[in-house]
Amino acid sequence: MILIIHPELALAQSLMEQIAPCARLWEIDDVATFAQGPGQAVRAIACIGGKRTDPALFGLFPKLEAVIAAGVGVDGVDLKAAEAFGVSVCNSPGINTDDVADLALGLLIAGERNIIELDGLVRRGEWADALTHAPRYRLRGRTLGILGMGAIGKAIGVRAEAFGLNVIWSGPNPKPDIIWPRVETVLELARQSDILMLACPLTEATRGIVSGEVLAALGSEGVLINVARGGVVDEAALLKALRERKILGAGLDVFENEPTDPKLWADLPNVVLTPHVAGRTRESVQEAVRAALGNLMRLYQGQQLENRVI
Repeated sequence: MILIIHPELALAQSLMEQIAPCARLWEIDDVATFAQGPGQAVRAIACIGGKRTDPALFGLFPKLEAVIAAGVGVDGVDLKAAEAFGVSVCNSPGINTDDVADLALGLLIAGERNIIELDGLVRRGEWADALTHAPRYRLRGRTLGILGMGAIGKAIGVRAEAFGLNVIWSGPNPKPDIIWPRVETVLELARQSDILMLACPLTEATRGIVSGEVLAALGSEGVLINVARGGVVDEAALLKALRERKILGAGLDVFENEPTDPKLWADLPNVVLTPHVAGRTRESVQEAVRAALGNLMRLYQGQQLENRVI
């Protein structure tokens, strides 16, 4: 049996059921009772890797062998708990690199050119008022600092160069194959950047790494773009910096708590917001499901799993 954890995967259930019977966690009233009955047959958990999977589940199902995450991130899965119970965890890397990079630049352009607010003025017939708004900076010649130079960071850098931005970056380790200058710390990266772009994984080392001090270093003309994870940023410090105009603006696809409370952002016209959809395109969703199904098939056929995190 396959236990589907998150409702977003319900659309793929008919495909999963070609491999094994499925159960939906959100429809089970008493998980402990289920685990003692039909749940005895659960061999796999199917989940969205970036959403929380309760680690208590790992000990409930005696035949559980693997957590199959649709998507790249697995920060919603307690890897230590999974390893303690001998449960493998697999993801589907590389499926949405270009998609995330595309939206990252979209957030940047929408914010830097004030597209959202200007759209509203045109729709309300306030064309003349739109022309009184102070013009924004051009992108060419400005410095984009990228925190995290994995596949997504590289894809962002390539796109940024096409817009004439000067690219610098920071990450824990030097990468000789990267042509752009590396800055040692995120604080120094913020000082040197006009735009700070976050593309790093959420780990204990990066949690809250964009602090009030980093935002102050970015400065009153600086812009923050986050397509990484909300936990990378001290959200309270960011809200304060935006309200007090300590930074110019932000573009956010991810938040500390999701869904985010809309009241937090209601009085902040200098922010462009999207609901954690940077990696969600038709192609990436299809590829994530395809990768997950492939690993489920391997599990039930007794083959070696691919893209194991643990």
